[in-house]
Amino acid sequence: MKKFLSVFFAVLFILSSVSVMAFAWETSCPYCGETFTTEKAYTEHMELYNHTDGHYIVCPYTGDDYKDGGCGEKFATKAAYDVHVATCKHNGDYSTIGYLKYYGGKLIDALKSVKWGDILGGIVSIAKALFAGIDFKEIINLGKTIFGAIKG
Repeated sequence: MKKFLSVFFAVLFILSSVSVMAFAWETSCPYCGETFTTEKAYTEHMELYNHTDGHYIVCPYTGDDYKDGGCGEKFATKAAYDVHVATCKHNGDYSTIGYLKYYGGKLIDALKSVKWGDILGGIVSIAKALFAGIDFKEIINLGKTIFGAIKG
């Protein structure tokens, strides 16, 4: 009975330690004070907001990929950012490099999604169907006749 109780309490101790460790991670944003209980949520928050010069989100239609640097507006809240992004006049206002990146990426994505085996199989089926009704001996004889007539 003592061994059973020892094992039981050891397992109970391990499980409680694991559960405490699972919920022990907590940190807050040094800029806005928002609290996070997972490292993933904190990392996403820190990546979304630019923390080198305060606490804000920059319009995504900003940078070398957009004509004249794009929009560049900054927003202190995610709600204001979302409203702006839905109506920003710089959306799609790409520079030449931006067009190449955007449409090149779209083309690559489209080509990756194509089922080439199905397409090639379809082409082979069409070719078989087209050539199934052709009598190649008749075509060869016709070619010989034409060649003979040309030869004189």
